Amino acid sequence: MRLWLRALKFVTFVAIIGLAFWLADIHKLVAAISRSSFTAIAVALGMSIIAVGLNAVKWRFVIPAIGFVELFKVLLIGQFYSFFFLGQASGEAAKIYLISRGPGNVSSATVSIFADRLTSFIGLLAVSVFGFAMSASQYPPNLRRIALTALALLVGVLAALRHDAFFFHVERVASWIAGTTPRYSAAFARTMRRAIQQWHLSVSNLWRIAAGLLIGALVHIINVQIFMILAYGMGIHIDFFDWCWIAGLTSVAGLIPITIGQMTSGGALVALLHLHDVSLVDAVALSALVLAVNGMLALIGSVLEWHRLQYQTFPPADRIEAK
Repeated sequence: MRLWLRALKFVTFVAIIGLAFWLADIHKLVAAISRSSFTAIAVALGMSIIAVGLNAVKWRFVIPAIGFVELFKVLLIGQFYSFFFLGQASGEAAKIYLISRGPGNVSSATVSIFADRLTSFIGLLAVSVFGFAMSASQYPPNLRRIALTALALLVGVLAALRHDAFFFHVERVASWIAGTTPRYSAAFARTMRRAIQQWHLSVSNLWRIAAGLLIGALVHIINVQIFMILAYGMGIHIDFFDWCWIAGLTSVAGLIPITIGQMTSGGALVALLHLHDVSLVDAVALSALVLAVNGMLALIGSVLEWHRLQYQTFPPADRIEAK
């Protein structure tokens, strides 16, 4: 199965790149890429690393038992797996493994990642909706409605899942499961209780939630700046507010969990740039530059993963246990 997915990823990648090169003259594409300077690419990579650092700070709000440096490394290694293997799913699985290697901690790690990603999505969508509101460009109204609906839905989910009634009912379910049969259901009930403990730790403090949402929005603004820096170096001039929703929708398109997230993200960027009358060659070239920056970030993660496998630098993850 894994071999089949890797083959699918490779074939999809070659097909999309081949189609892009066939539609856009390769010489023009190389010329468009070469218009962006090495300085712009280096600055974009540096800002990407800053964004990873901010994500580590935000993630620590939901798992304060693990230090910033460890979470920073885990995020970079997750980037390596998500870029070179099976997409977003493999990156998330790697993060869960790295912070849950102690017995019985997988549920806590999974819940902490869910809580962290939820605040990230809300921050991303908030900036995107703000961009739609302030944009003077013509865009399909359905895009704005979808973003606004998704934002309202996620805020509603966050509010519902931190309500006392949610914890009460889940605890009742866990108690009922624990009393059915003593062997398997008791273990499942313990897993549920551990997950609920981690979730309660993650969302009980409103100040931490607010800080997480603000950092999630800030990270998206940094990603917007990365797009703008790379685009400006190629002579593509688009307003900041337009980039807010372009980068947001591009990021959402890249969330396809298996195999082709990077490709769908690049394809979405090309399509959205077409709405601003950017030529196909320039749009594909910018997409390639964004992919290259993400690839360099993944290469840094690959070095960290190699070092971890060689020297086992990460301490046991039993410190993640909710206190």
